[in-house]
Amino acid sequence: MGFGLGCLVTAATLWRLTLSAARQAAGSAARAEAAALRAAGSDAAPVTTIAATPAAPVPAAAPAVTVSKPAPPVKAARPAPTPPRPRSTTDSAPAPVLPPAEDDLPRLRPASGPSDKRGPVPRQRAGERFHFSGRCEDGEAEYEFPIEWPEGALTVAQIEVSTKGYLSISPMTRTLDRIESHSSLIYLGSSDKRKGVRTVLTHDFTHLLVDSRGVGEWSVRLYGSDEIDELTGTMEGYGSTVLAVRQDLPVSCVTHVKSSSWSAEFICACGRIPKSFGTCGCPIPPGLPSSPTLGAWESGEALRTLLFPRAGVLKLRADKPSDPWRLEVRPYTGKPKAR
Repeated sequence: MGFGLGCLVTAATLWRLTLSAARQAAGSAARAEAAALRAAGSDAAPVTTIAATPAAPVPAAAPAVTVSKPAPPVKAARPAPTPPRPRSTTDSAPAPVLPPAEDDLPRLRPASGPSDKRGPVPRQRAGERFHFSGRCEDGEAEYEFPIEWPEGALTVAQIEVSTKGYLSISPMTRTLDRIESHSSLIYLGSSDKRKGVRTVLTHDFTHLLVDSRGVGEWSVRLYGSDEIDELTGTMEGYGSTVLAVRQDLPVSCVTHVKSSSWSAEFICACGRIPKSFGTCGCPIPPGLPSSPTLGAWESGEALRTLLFPRAGVLKLRADKPSDPWRLEVRPYTGKPKAR
């Protein structure tokens, strides 16, 4: 057993010696090979190294990197706003558009909105004075009643009618020694229609006559001249109207109307309607012509200057409720009459 242990020790010692010699030999060979390569100036890499991946060349100074903000989106140009369509003079047709008044000449503005929107025909209330109303039944009928007058020599009548047949209201003069029919104040012959008018009544009339054919309604409301709007400065409007002239001094009235048929007529506060272009019989103030222009009767568009010698009313009649007008009152600047 001792012999065997000695053999193992001997074998291990020999193995260490042999490994040490081999390492020394290998180191000597590597050093000899490296020396030979250096001596030969070879650029070849040793066989025991791994070729490195060449790095990208680095510039001497890296360029500055500018990060630009995204450009804001370009807004599309908004189209020019479309002017609103003018409201119609009737329920279906648009109103005409005025051309630009570049020449500064007088022009009238057309009506806008419905041409004649009227409510129901008003009815007389219990105890109400100066208001007359009634209903017309089917068939033909005439109804005449006396006029009860408000205070004053002049009376303004607001008349409203509707009918499914025919209806007219006319003034009458009926006294013991005089009977006379006068032109109708209003008439309507279209089915299921409404119509209204404002006009002047004088004390030459004594009664009103309602003539009807078919079912209808009517109303006549009377006002004194002190209950209506005053004509002063510059006023614009549409359709027929009556305005009070309260200045008791001569004034000029520039009257501009556009209608197929129209009239503008001054009626003196005395209650007498001037005949043609003459006067009512009241004294003419000094400085006025002997026959002042108190009215105009025209067709189409026209501008006329009227002369109002004293207080009274202006009765303007237009063919349609949408016909425009403009009135301008100015101090009278006529030259005194030569003596």
